[in-house]
Amino acid sequence: MTLQRIKPVTEQPRVTQFFDEFAPSYFSRYDIRDQDGHSFRIRKQRVLEEFKKLPAGSTVLDVGCGPGVMVRELLDAGYRVIATDIALAMIEECRKQFPRNDRLELIVAPAEHLPLPAASVDGIMAMGLVEYLKDDAEVLREFARILKPQGLIAITLPHEASPSRLWDRLTKWLARPLVLLVRGLRGKVPTDVLHREYRLNEYHALCETSGIHLTHTVFYNMKVFLRPLDRLFPAAGVRCSESLERFARTPFLRRLGTGFIVFGKKK
Repeated sequence: MTLQRIKPVTEQPRVTQFFDEFAPSYFSRYDIRDQDGHSFRIRKQRVLEEFKKLPAGSTVLDVGCGPGVMVRELLDAGYRVIATDIALAMIEECRKQFPRNDRLELIVAPAEHLPLPAASVDGIMAMGLVEYLKDDAEVLREFARILKPQGLIAITLPHEASPSRLWDRLTKWLARPLVLLVRGLRGKVPTDVLHREYRLNEYHALCETSGIHLTHTVFYNMKVFLRPLDRLFPAAGVRCSESLERFARTPFLRRLGTGFIVFGKKK
């Protein structure tokens, strides 16, 4: 099963270039008081809440680690951390943040082909990663290969059916002719990095056939200020989302989440 209904992903070299260019400023996105910043912060918080249940000394693999957003908390919790990314600039930023630590290993490698032994890690986290990859099943099989039996896994995904993403797709479709016209007049070539969006039931089935049993799901970034309101009133939008995060597990309100996190175990 492939999940490319909404749009295909950008070719990998362009994705790598994008994240190489983004590396120096990536950390700052977590501090900005807008909807994107809130989404990054609450996503990080929810994943760490689960991973800190692992016993000290566990080996945690952070795939698509970026500049090391999760690394400090994982090291502070007593874990051995393997951080991988396909973007060399991201790994170099991570190296600057943590220049000397014998419990941290940094690797430049694609998520689909990681140079790690089978059944070698206790936990795998993949945040903001799989939506940029071409083959969901291939990377899930690789995760299942590396993970120890009953090892913990967390994967974050854009929620296709959230009102915010539905609205964004509609407005982009309506505005596309004008955008293309303006770009053509300016002589600019579109350089957007495309990614997939997901439905929980589809991804659940894909995980089960790839050797991963999902245990629970958490939705996050409960967004009600749609564009352009989120840009006009960023602080108010964040306050509203923060107050709604407590309802992220309720069947109806969780649909507001622009993303969801699947947690599971290796079969």
